[in-house]
Amino acid sequence: MATKKKPISLVTGACGFMGSHMVEILLKAGHEVRATDLPSACNASGSDKTRFPGYLRSLGVEPIPADVTRPETLEGLLEDCDYVFHIAAVFSYSASWQALRTVNVDGTLNVLKAVKEQAPKLKRFVLWGAGGVYGFQDREGVPITEDDTPEPPNNYLRSKWRQEFEIMKAGQDWLPYSIIRPTTVYGPRGLYGGGQLLMGTAQAPIHAIPSNFTFRIPFVHVTDVCTAALFLATKPKAKGHIFNLNDDSQMTNVEFMKYIAALEGKSAMLLPAVPVVQLRDVLGQVAKVVQSVAGKMGAVSPLEVDSIDYLGRDIVYSNDKLKDLGYEFTYADARDGIRDTIDWYYQNGWM
Repeated sequence: MATKKKPISLVTGACGFMGSHMVEILLKAGHEVRATDLPSACNASGSDKTRFPGYLRSLGVEPIPADVTRPETLEGLLEDCDYVFHIAAVFSYSASWQALRTVNVDGTLNVLKAVKEQAPKLKRFVLWGAGGVYGFQDREGVPITEDDTPEPPNNYLRSKWRQEFEIMKAGQDWLPYSIIRPTTVYGPRGLYGGGQLLMGTAQAPIHAIPSNFTFRIPFVHVTDVCTAALFLATKPKAKGHIFNLNDDSQMTNVEFMKYIAALEGKSAMLLPAVPVVQLRDVLGQVAKVVQSVAGKMGAVSPLEVDSIDYLGRDIVYSNDKLKDLGYEFTYADARDGIRDTIDWYYQNGWM
């Protein structure tokens, strides 16, 4: 009796935080995985907390060096692929438009060309978009849905929106695609973004927050991002559609601080209310100076103006479209995922 052929899936940016989780989930689902990333990522040392080629090898997957900005390195990489999970991108609010366009937009076009030439029977192309493309649509708690028009507020998000545009354009002609828009992603092996928020808050000497910080934090665990990506890749009704990826918790900043403090065995202190808009303006000016100094030193700024812009904005995302297809979150409540992630940080010496 002939054995059933395993589906072949390509993961770009596979050595990174989300890429390594995607590889793991595909393997558990019985896929043959081709994991690709930049040569520098594939050769990263075990001390690098942003790249995990060693972890992929522990799963039995040898990462394949390739660069989406160099089409010749993609030759043969996508041959006979059934699925492509395109995660590779520059994720930085500080990067130049040229760098963002070269990787996020032109690099994606190179991948699409390789798909068309090498994988004529592709079942689905799943693109990692960004929840932030909607911009600051403060609507007093009215959730943002996939029908809302994107208004990307910075170059990084403009590059992600342009990336989506190229995918949708190809979809009108030949490409079977689904696009996911994750919000604040966190989980084991996460260092930036949601990981910075969790670790920074947990390790703060004092757990204190203004009492009027009642705006909500949109969270989604990396396990749900990757599991949902695979779920959508196999759903005919998801073809040609965009999906928000956000859990159900809708925690406020005050609730988040209290929860982290409780996990650390401490109490959170509520401070007097502060004028949020003015605070955002002041911190924005500080961030400009810090970014400028860091740029001149060739370092990564710990503060980014475009990150500060989110302070005080109550942005809520609807996940109804995803759940209406039947997806069930592993971490529907961020509290469970945050607890498990912080435990992982401690157990692995990250905190």
